[in-house]
Amino acid sequence: MSKYMGHSPSKENPNWQTLKEHVEGVTDLLEHHIRYVEVPELLPYAKLTGYLHDLGKYREDFQKHRLQWNPKTEQEDKTLEVKPCPHSDAGAKFMQVLLDMDREIASEVPFVIANHHGRLRDIDTLQNRLSETEAEEVEALLQLALAEMPALDALLGEELPDLPLQNTERAFLIRFLLGALVDADRLDTEKHGNPLTKAALREQHKAEQNEMELLLARLQVGQDEKTADDAKDPQPINALRRQMYADALSHSGDTKGFFRLTMPTGGGKTLTSLAFALKHAQRHGLRRVIYAVPFTTIIDQTAKVFREVLEHEGEFKVLEHHSNLEVGERKEGEERQTTAPELATENWDAPIIVTTTVRLFQETLFGTRTAQLRRLHNISGSVIVLDEAQSLPAHLLRPTLDALQFLVKYASCSVVLCTATQPALNEELGFPALKNIRDLVPNAAHYFDALKRVEYEFRTAEPTNWATLADELSAQPQVLCIVNTRQHAQDLYGMLGEDEANFHLSTNMCPAHRKRELVSIRQRLKAGQPCRVISTQLIEAGIDVDFPRVYRAMGPLEAIVQAAGRCNREGLLDTGHVIVFLPEEHKMPKGDYEVRESLARSELARNANLHDPNVFSDYFKDVYRRVNLAPKVKILTGEKDFQDAHAQLYFEQVAAAYQMIEGEMIPVIIRGYDEPKVDRLLKVIRDAQFKGQSRDAWRELQQYTINLYAHQVAKLAHLLTPVPELVQRAQWLGTEEPQILQWPQTAKYDQKLGAVAEMSDDLFTTL
Repeated sequence: MSKYMGHSPSKENPNWQTLKEHVEGVTDLLEHHIRYVEVPELLPYAKLTGYLHDLGKYREDFQKHRLQWNPKTEQEDKTLEVKPCPHSDAGAKFMQVLLDMDREIASEVPFVIANHHGRLRDIDTLQNRLSETEAEEVEALLQLALAEMPALDALLGEELPDLPLQNTERAFLIRFLLGALVDADRLDTEKHGNPLTKAALREQHKAEQNEMELLLARLQVGQDEKTADDAKDPQPINALRRQMYADALSHSGDTKGFFRLTMPTGGGKTLTSLAFALKHAQRHGLRRVIYAVPFTTIIDQTAKVFREVLEHEGEFKVLEHHSNLEVGERKEGEERQTTAPELATENWDAPIIVTTTVRLFQETLFGTRTAQLRRLHNISGSVIVLDEAQSLPAHLLRPTLDALQFLVKYASCSVVLCTATQPALNEELGFPALKNIRDLVPNAAHYFDALKRVEYEFRTAEPTNWATLADELSAQPQVLCIVNTRQHAQDLYGMLGEDEANFHLSTNMCPAHRKRELVSIRQRLKAGQPCRVISTQLIEAGIDVDFPRVYRAMGPLEAIVQAAGRCNREGLLDTGHVIVFLPEEHKMPKGDYEVRESLARSELARNANLHDPNVFSDYFKDVYRRVNLAPKVKILTGEKDFQDAHAQLYFEQVAAAYQMIEGEMIPVIIRGYDEPKVDRLLKVIRDAQFKGQSRDAWRELQQYTINLYAHQVAKLAHLLTPVPELVQRAQWLGTEEPQILQWPQTAKYDQKLGAVAEMSDDLFTTL
């Protein structure tokens, strides 16, 4: 009898892994991965997926020309030519024939098996691919598998139950099962090939039995210390914070589902939402908290706060996962990760995940690359906190809520919509998923009124001249002015004139530059020195600054309130002053942002009391009525409604349509800000032998990068060039060059304004 292999020896393991061992290992892991999925009928399908995913490896060509193994002699043969040998089609073809699968009602398992290498393709691509595989050949391969695995024979003798999911639920189930298979396949391969490094490191940082309870206790210690400190010098604001915290935790035993946390700025929203999530997870046997924020500018700060209260020295509990800089997909076995955070980014196997909404939705829930989908099964059994929920793009709201509904209904998840400006998401607006959404803090209006720190002044009847505004700002010792576009920020800052007290902030500046300026800003504010800041919206969400006076160009209602959160933030004044003005040349980004600004003006004409949280209900209702809540999906024969295209399994086209950032963004590295540092980081990345060596360099390099729209890159094609070190690395690895460019040192990088070029009417992006 012939002996078939799954994987060859590695540097860490001199032994071969038989195909039987690999397939059974993957099947066991796959069964473990779906344990939080509340679809009992899925289990036999998952087992079949595991047993059959590598059926094509029984092909003699694969054994000889991929592994250099002769199954008949049961010996390695290094003389055999190594060449590509497809294998993921065979199991998919067998399941298609076995189940007599109709494309519209039963394509789950063939999709999963056929796509577990590469990316998730659409329904037509699957049909075309499997039509090239002969059923007779696959039947012969199956007989080889049955001879080795009686359990598969027994499973095939059972009647498969019907899966109860329909429409887009089927699409999400396919994504989920595919991600679980990919992760099981990679983990079993890793256990064989890297038992002493990667597999051992994962085991070392494996979640503890009572992880959520442990982390909740640590958080509570910090809260108790604050209470004790306040007892020595009681402050009314702290009593209000404790009450909201207690209100939220009182709902931790509520049944899983959708929750709302509406809290005013300064109310302690971040730690209150984390505490509820941990306690809710502990009460319901859930395993992790996923905290998603809309802006990369605040993810570092959020993760830092969580680490301070949850991690002890030497521990890894909080995974911070975002990046603007990533090289393309690595080849199998090409590079290896050697740190716990790096390993956890592959599949989100950590107790606390802090990430962006783009990474959660666009990449993981609607992505198509297996590297993205690999994280999906670990979302199950989680409490998902969506911070600044009002920032969820309205043009994607229906598919976004559809994804969340799947997670709540079938994946043992709860979802918390968390904000100071709660969007009007409820059943009445056509969102049935939110029928029973529950408020964690009742009577939010009481707390908004009690924590009122600013008064609003509206100057929106007539446009404000830039020169007049600049004169007014110059007369203020400490003031913040927020505008809607980078060009407006640059123009207004120029009118203030050269002065060490004047600052400019925009995404034309690399993050390291912005952080340097923010340090100076905070120092001057704390010392009571003059400090005048002109900024785009990047300062509105989560940036901890406190000005006595804030000016905000007319924009969306929620943006105005976010801006007010930078005014009298610590409550040191009786009242802060927020001026909302209509700028000259009032131009808005097209689409969702423009609609929100227009409706904000209408709402303010009816009710200018922004301290009343109910004002946002009518506003968001109007927003959702005016904006198309899902884009059209382009397919070869024309266009389809988003939900129809997703239900009909056009995965690639759906992923292309689900873009949270309207317009492709391209990273541009700034060498001129700190040339020696950037040169050193790029050299480390170029010469790294494995990914663990370059991980920190990639992360640091983000601090010297700006993002430009594709149309801006085209406009600046005469300036922007490829990055030589990244080109050299791609050539060495045999991969495509990453879509990352560099700002030339011959072009201007201003120490106040950042990248300066002819970019008039350059619309600001928050990412």
